[in-house]
Amino acid sequence: MNFTHKKGDTFDEVAFSLKINNVVVDLTGAVIKMQLKKNDNPSVSYLSLTSVSSAGITITSPTAGLFKINSQIIDIESFNYVYDIQITYASGVVKTYVSGNFNITKDITA
Repeated sequence: MNFTHKKGDTFDEVAFSLKINNVVVDLTGAVIKMQLKKNDNPSVSYLSLTSVSSAGITITSPTAGLFKINSQIIDIESFNYVYDIQITYASGVVKTYVSGNFNITKDITA
C-alpha cells in the first residue's frame, strides 16, 4: 500500500481491518508500530508511530482486528520514504503484513 502526502498538511485517518484467510485477527494485547525510513539510511526513522498510548496508531477494536493510523500533521522532509507496519502480538510473535512507499511531496504555501 502506497501513500502520497503534502509536507506539513494533516494526514487523514486510515483504518485497517486485519484478516487472514477471511478470519479476523485478534489484536488484544498487541503493539503496532510504523516507521518511515529512507532506503539509503535504514537506521534512521524519520517518523515513528505506535499504538502504545495511541501515539499515532490506535487499536479501535482488538477482537475485531481493527486499527487505524490517526489523523495528524506530518511535517517531515520531502522524500519518497519506505515504511512498514509491524505487529507484536501478546504471545511475542512479530508479523509485518503492510509495507510500501510513503511519498512526502513539497508544499508550495508555507
